[in-house]
Amino acid sequence: RELTNLDIQRAVNLDAKRLSRKSIKSALALLKSAAEAQDIEISTKRITLPQAKPTKKDIPSAERLLGVILGSDIELPCLLAMWLSLRISEVRGLQFCDISDDGSLITVQRVKLYVDGKNILRDVTKTEQSTRTIRLPKYLYERIQALPHKKETDFIVPMRYELIRKKFRNLMDENGFGITFHTLRHEFASTLNDLGVPSDYIQKIGGWSTDNIMKKVYTHTSSTKEEKYQSVIDDFFDSAIQKITRKSHERT
Repeated sequence: RELTNLDIQRAVNLDAKRLSRKSIKSALALLKSAAEAQDIEISTKRITLPQAKPTKKDIPSAERLLGVILGSDIELPCLLAMWLSLRISEVRGLQFCDISDDGSLITVQRVKLYVDGKNILRDVTKTEQSTRTIRLPKYLYERIQALPHKKETDFIVPMRYELIRKKFRNLMDENGFGITFHTLRHEFASTLNDLGVPSDYIQKIGGWSTDNIMKKVYTHTSSTKEEKYQSVIDDFFDSAIQKITRKSHERT
């Protein structure tokens, strides 16, 4: 109850040295909610947040990225992120039991987080929209089925978080791409946008939660059209992979 805006501003200034504007904004929202739960009113309107740093980077084309990713030891996690628009926590949370019996669908319903050096499994996703069932392309299904596993609750990508990040960073550095694993999710959106898929379907298929949810934008998308646009992205990746594979065989 003795907390003042000056105290909060000092904490914000201190955290600004190591955290992003988005992280600090989320922390302030948590602080306010926790205080209100104890009947303590805190106003954060006068708190000055750090300036947002420009994060937009040039993203290489999907074809160039695929040429680097295919055949690598992190091909599957990369394609799950790039083709199905999964966050790294969602990729690591997938289990074999999440695949439908006919192998045509996969459900994103849990995440495996990496917090302070520890893995935390949660049976919920980041947002309500993030819990979704996606059509599973045949190429990815076959790659998954080829993986050894003892039970259906085994993780499809059991690789440690820091190992995925390290391998991806090394692979990108070797090929002159200055991007992070999360950029693969942006690649998904950029590719669909280039293919002419409307933004509301990109948000629905990719499981994004934005301000548009307040306008109920997702309630205006039909499952028939979702399947149509999923076919567009599947056809694109299948064609790109076949082209890269064919060129690789020709060189050998």
